[in-house]
Amino acid sequence: MELRKHQVAALTAIQAAVAAGEERMTVVSACGTGKTLVAQQAAQQLAPQGTVLVLMPTKTLVAQTVRRWRQAGRTGPALAVCSLGQKESGLTRAEAVLCHDPRTSPRAIAHAARTAGPVTVFSTYGSLHHIRAAHELYGLPPWDLVIADEAHRTCSAFGEGWGTVHDDDAVPAKIRVYMTATPRVWAASAPTELHPLMERAPLATMDHREIFGPTVFELGMAEAIEQGLLADYQVVMPVVNDADLHGILVDRRPGNTAHHDGVRNGAVQVAVLRAIAEHGLRRILVFHNRIALAEAFAESLPTTAQEAGGQLGIEGLWSRVIHSEQRNDQRRELLEDFADPDRACAVLSNVRVLNEGVDMPDVDSVVFVAPRYSIIDAIQAIGRGLRQPPGAGKKTTLVIPVYLRHGLDPGNLLKGSSFGSLVTLLQALRAHDNSFMDRIALPALSDSGKAPDRDTYYARPEQAAQLARALGLETTVPATGTWEQSHASAHRYHASFGHLDVPAHYTDADGFALGECVANFRLRHLLDRLPAPHRHALDALGMVWTTPNRGFDSMLEHARALAAESGDLCVPVKEKRGGHPVGSWLAAQRHKAKTGQLPPEHHQALDAIDSDWNQPWTKWRRSYLRARTLTATTGWRPAILSTAPGQEHKATVDWVFAQRATFFQLQPRQQELLTVLGIPPLACVMYYDHAYDPEHHVFYQGLAHAAEFLDREGHLDVPRRHIELDDLSHSGAPAFALGHWVNRCRKHPEALTPQQRAALEALGMVWDPALRTRRRPRPRPS
Repeated sequence: MELRKHQVAALTAIQAAVAAGEERMTVVSACGTGKTLVAQQAAQQLAPQGTVLVLMPTKTLVAQTVRRWRQAGRTGPALAVCSLGQKESGLTRAEAVLCHDPRTSPRAIAHAARTAGPVTVFSTYGSLHHIRAAHELYGLPPWDLVIADEAHRTCSAFGEGWGTVHDDDAVPAKIRVYMTATPRVWAASAPTELHPLMERAPLATMDHREIFGPTVFELGMAEAIEQGLLADYQVVMPVVNDADLHGILVDRRPGNTAHHDGVRNGAVQVAVLRAIAEHGLRRILVFHNRIALAEAFAESLPTTAQEAGGQLGIEGLWSRVIHSEQRNDQRRELLEDFADPDRACAVLSNVRVLNEGVDMPDVDSVVFVAPRYSIIDAIQAIGRGLRQPPGAGKKTTLVIPVYLRHGLDPGNLLKGSSFGSLVTLLQALRAHDNSFMDRIALPALSDSGKAPDRDTYYARPEQAAQLARALGLETTVPATGTWEQSHASAHRYHASFGHLDVPAHYTDADGFALGECVANFRLRHLLDRLPAPHRHALDALGMVWTTPNRGFDSMLEHARALAAESGDLCVPVKEKRGGHPVGSWLAAQRHKAKTGQLPPEHHQALDAIDSDWNQPWTKWRRSYLRARTLTATTGWRPAILSTAPGQEHKATVDWVFAQRATFFQLQPRQQELLTVLGIPPLACVMYYDHAYDPEHHVFYQGLAHAAEFLDREGHLDVPRRHIELDDLSHSGAPAFALGHWVNRCRKHPEALTPQQRAALEALGMVWDPALRTRRRPRPRPS
């Protein structure tokens, strides 16, 4: 297997530490960044023909690690020491021989270690007593290398239990490499005060250099996210504050009645369905504490979705449960079904099965539906959601319900048990990522007690800031990348649109969520936690620190800017400018005008920008805009048929020809717009059009014949006495004195309207007779 850049750096750091004489060392690398392959390659480099002991917390992880090491090229005899049997493990004896009998395992380990070539023993920490016995009873020599995976789990008494791995008398080794994603794990205390809690000592720490050695390589979660190794994440907290449900929802003890469990399940299911609908989640992993509740949750979730209806009525919802009482093959089949990419939405409820390091499909959300009190479990649950294929660029959503009594004083939010699961999650996040508070989104409560949609997070940051102060947290909108990315995106937006009034949902051309980022800056500014250099840089771009009002005046300015670029307000309904939905807003104003609900001053303001903004022929105008764009970009002159562009523009060319043929059936304003663009009526069909009126359409009659002359001659240098003899004159159509008409237009341009002068200029009119070229037109073809 080919190592990635960060894995090469980790391996190089290990080799350098060994060369410097270090016998113990720690490698810190975020969950999902490939520590297993680094460990295997370290064994290949440091003990290519020696003995290697690989330790990990769970028996499931033992079987998985054996397969990974074999796939990566580790050869030689291998033993797996844990409580699994050979058949149950799914491993062949060629992959590893399972040792679980306490009477024979120590001897087998000692015997295997004395064979020639590389020997690898994979063991759980819980089976270390077999390893210790092999040294004490059978003279097992020191290991060439010991790999301690998930090493934060060994922060117990030295030489006892899992801490035996540190004792060189009990488990002698030449080199020890400790690997972890979380060198510090904080405990969740009583949720009465949160801010002091964030400063307390950790539950487990690997800071003891005499035990864990120096940290030779470190890749934190934030850095791994920036490098695209892990998914970015956001924390969403649906709020439930119904006073009748409050006691049930936060009860630490399981319900003892069907009604209790049913009410709790239903309330939590609605919160989960809301998160799925509002955030577009597709593959969701749900963590429960009890198998019975998980089974009830998984079985009834599709029914709840169907009964809820609306945006919560998710079609094709797949919902299953996976737990420790199932057979291994059942669990494997469930994970394969869960991974099916064709499923629109899959929810897998889990009860303490998907533990540390266990392989499973990528998920885009992790949901905590019940209070969780194990920090280690929470850490691993979070790690489940952050794994992604290299460069996938996904964003994981962590969902945890927050239960509050309606009307609770924000200053007393932390007095009670309702924040117990929140504190656990925050401590788990802290173990992973020092910048985790940039990912938290705490919405303000709505009057109904339901969690508001994402717009509320961004539209009311002052309320989010108030809640943040009550919690003692730096509360912002979801993660938005580094300052460099944020500033570069903001600079590009300002250069394009001249302001930083960015809609909350706006994403730039590079996929950067600038709208969320700007809301993030506003919240940081409100909390006095935005660095001064960042504030000054944003001020230079015209940052608006208060949330802009999305009323008429604000959207009018965006419409004005759009009209300045395009020339009018004829835009598709889906048209946006800088993320602002100008097209749909204009459609709404037209509807108001049609129903008499648009205030006169609003109508006048839009008229001042474009007098045609409310014409009923919007679809026609869009076709006209396509024609205008085509003439501007290709040099096409619609009156000269030979200049028509290629087949790829056939639809627009056909539309233009149709307008010329039905010119007199159009509205007067449509006729003006066409002629200004150089699209005159067709003389050959003009006299057959029942809408043509010789008395009222004198100018258009002359324009049609001028266009015919232009198409034939290539210019409008018409001799004064030239007469256009129409092909259809035998049917009564009069000859037209085009030379006299053109001369009169030249001599008295003041008699023409601005639109008429523009129509002639679009055909190439030469106003100064002195500039005429003296040549006679070619004879008309017979």
